[in-house]
Amino acid sequence: MSKQERQRIGKELDIASGGSADPFASAVRTTRMPMIITDPLGDDNPIVFCNDAFLRLTGYERDEIIGRNCRFLQGPATNRDDVTRLREAVEARQSIQIDILNYRKDGSTFWNALLMSPVFENGELTYFFASQFDVTERKRAEEHRFLLNRELDHRVKNTLATVQSVVLQTLRDAQVPASITSAVSGRIQALARSHDVLTAEAWASALLGDVVMGALEPLHSSVGDRLTVEGPDVRLKPRVATMLSLAVHELAENASRHGSLSNQTGTVGIRWRIEDDQLHFDWHEQGGPAVSQPSRTGYGIRIIERVLAAEFGGTATVDFAPDGLSFRLNAPLHPLAREATSWTFA
Repeated sequence: MSKQERQRIGKELDIASGGSADPFASAVRTTRMPMIITDPLGDDNPIVFCNDAFLRLTGYERDEIIGRNCRFLQGPATNRDDVTRLREAVEARQSIQIDILNYRKDGSTFWNALLMSPVFENGELTYFFASQFDVTERKRAEEHRFLLNRELDHRVKNTLATVQSVVLQTLRDAQVPASITSAVSGRIQALARSHDVLTAEAWASALLGDVVMGALEPLHSSVGDRLTVEGPDVRLKPRVATMLSLAVHELAENASRHGSLSNQTGTVGIRWRIEDDQLHFDWHEQGGPAVSQPSRTGYGIRIIERVLAAEFGGTATVDFAPDGLSFRLNAPLHPLAREATSWTFA
């Protein structure tokens, strides 16, 4: 940037409010969005311009701001990792968008949605431009939602624990075989694990990989690397995620009792891929005892083949091949991540 051009911009920045011949400078000065400009060629990247909206946001006067590094808005509760990310972006001359906790002059805090970008002239860095936005109410709403979800998760777990206790005691009193009691208990626990995954995502959706890993959690310590889980990120709505968790639990239970995980050498490969907007999910067992077609269709198979296919809106098949059970699910990708509600319009 030429010395003459720099002087012209400097004069524009010196104008306190409207009246500029440059319409863009006047717009930046009078907009309601807080904005600042810093000079990376100056000592400690000082602020060389701030508009009136920035003064209103922070409570400082202009002469208390100009010449200072913008870190003066940080305080004891500002996340140090956020500060590091900002510093690294400045050093790398890169844009960054981040929510950071800042302090006003009176000591009150606000969440600042900061967007900072470098400005180059003929390949040389001349300024950093930063816009701010007070998102404190949004952050409070997010925190409130998080607390509600945590409380909901706690209550659901208590309810499931009560249900499990009542059901298991009822089955014992009825002298139901231990295998059935264990199966019922395992399915209730699978539901609880799917709720853990969904709660972490605020019940909006869950990653398919997280659902699968959660359902397989009881096996991790005993089978180690005999389980392979691979696939891209795929979002699932809560109802679909819960049903997948139950299905994977049933497959894992069968593999542990009768299939490839019932010995010390068998393996299970769980892989999924996306092709032509279709999800292809595969479970394949190898190295276990010889497999034969069951004489009757149990509850687990009905969950896997019928209920899961209906929830995914696709097809689900189990193949009892002699060298290892295989399961394949094919479903359209688009409907999986969005929960239908009474407010959904075509």
